[in-house]
Amino acid sequence: MGTEPEANSTESTEMHNEKNVFSGPDAIRDFLDPGNLPYLPLVELPASLNPLAEDGVRIQAKLMGLLPLGNVKAAPAYNMIMEKARAGELDGVEELIENSSGNTVFSLAIAARQFGVERTSAYVPAEISWNKLLMLLFFGIHPIVNEEPKSPSENDPASGVYKARKDGERPDMLNPGQYENPDNPAAHMKWTGPQIWDQTDGKLSLFCAALGTTGTLIGTARYLKSRNPTLPVVGVMRAPDQYVPGARTEKLLNLVHFDWRAHLDSEERVDSESAYRLSMAMSRLGILAGPSSGMALAGLLQHLQKVKTQGGLDALRNDDGDVLCVFPCPDGPFPYLDEYPKYVDATEFPEIRNEELLLNRPK
Repeated sequence: MGTEPEANSTESTEMHNEKNVFSGPDAIRDFLDPGNLPYLPLVELPASLNPLAEDGVRIQAKLMGLLPLGNVKAAPAYNMIMEKARAGELDGVEELIENSSGNTVFSLAIAARQFGVERTSAYVPAEISWNKLLMLLFFGIHPIVNEEPKSPSENDPASGVYKARKDGERPDMLNPGQYENPDNPAAHMKWTGPQIWDQTDGKLSLFCAALGTTGTLIGTARYLKSRNPTLPVVGVMRAPDQYVPGARTEKLLNLVHFDWRAHLDSEERVDSESAYRLSMAMSRLGILAGPSSGMALAGLLQHLQKVKTQGGLDALRNDDGDVLCVFPCPDGPFPYLDEYPKYVDATEFPEIRNEELLLNRPK
């Protein structure tokens, strides 16, 4: 099991580059370092997306998709590669190998190039969408299609996680091991947690995050609980047999080595339709949020409604009398546009006039 970082290991989040200019031979590397960037926005949702607004509940979205690579994985990817370089573990490495079909591996690939590792390969599941496969090819990543077992375990030789780990034992290859590498959650202890605490002036009532590799929740929760040990943390997972990219069902969370449950106070399960519908609703109002963001919001609303039904909202109020909740938005909707019609009712989309004239309509 990966060793989790200590809460006192956080570094200052003070912005080092006030004009946001990056120059010189290491400009891109400096640009990718979250410690050199302004705070990511924290944006409150309007009442149309917050049915509990009249109860004094305020919900704010932490826009992790505004990191330089457009997704939350950019922070842990940079941190994992940077720490490997510091430890000399990139010496002699010619290829990175990871089990990932999206944001993690493309973020790792770009970070690794800044530290001299040019080639990255990825084990991807057989059901990967064509658009996501094209994205990997666009970023120069070499996909290895793998038929994943139906009930995977962390040491199943048929799983992509196991295969990537074994490949990484070769002297010329490195498996960063996102599911067990402590530098994954450590990134969110360095940057995400301190930013949220500072941006909310320490008045946060509840933190909620979707569960994928669980690094975002673990690292952020550990920092926030170091400042307020009684802060409730809610983890949101996919309901069984439901699809949300980047998020996991309870069964798939078995592949994650981190003790993620130790950092939770409550769990929620969300279906595909709710995740995609709320993602689209946020995006249409200007918060460009992907399906896993919608899943986190759906889980947060489910949890808050349960708390309200049980008469527990007052126990969450801060000194201002508000129930102030924050959830991270890991990325935007654009990589998944072809998926929304599969999960959101057709009545939610405008009609295309003169559709018969289209020359490039997909078959």
